[in-house]
Amino acid sequence: MLNEPRVCRDVKIQLIIFDLDETIVENAIPFAEMRARILAKIGSTDNPLHLYEYLKERDEKYLKLLEQEEVRRAKKARTVESLPKVLEYLREQGIKKAVLTRNSKKATLIALRDYAKEFDAIITRDDGLKPKPSDEAVRYLLRKFRVKSKECIVVGDYDYDIVAGKRAGCITVGVKMDKGDYRIEDIEEIIKLISQLNK
Repeated sequence: MLNEPRVCRDVKIQLIIFDLDETIVENAIPFAEMRARILAKIGSTDNPLHLYEYLKERDEKYLKLLEQEEVRRAKKARTVESLPKVLEYLREQGIKKAVLTRNSKKATLIALRDYAKEFDAIITRDDGLKPKPSDEAVRYLLRKFRVKSKECIVVGDYDYDIVAGKRAGCITVGVKMDKGDYRIEDIEEIIKLISQLNK
């Protein structure tokens, strides 16, 4: 449930940056299951904090395994039911739309399916920018679209999303979590939030 805007506004929202998994895409295979499967395949009993960085450090060849498992997961994923309505609203308002994910490009495009073409930018770990929680990719998107940080909303379901957004000075929205400036249960609530912020 949204409250009145808690962020002082003197500009209009120009850019929305969405996380992928459990934000605009719902996965039939939980991340924990995919993670356990990968670690078992490489014979690891470790419990790494950052899976991608852990695999890359151990051996670059493990990143291919990670991508294979991400693709397997993406093929069973589906976009959230409210995504078409949200994308239509953002298009009508002239607001740029981006996806920022730690996933591979291949898995991301599979998960988004036909909706991939609806986004103005899709940034994955394959694009050479530091992954979240770094704010490097968020700042890249701000520059790309010539948008100020206070004109941008970063939406995600995980700490990394919120941290990256806050580091870049953006408005942050947590999906089913309270760590952002706002909390929503479904991305459809973004429509109401933007209408409040852009008053």
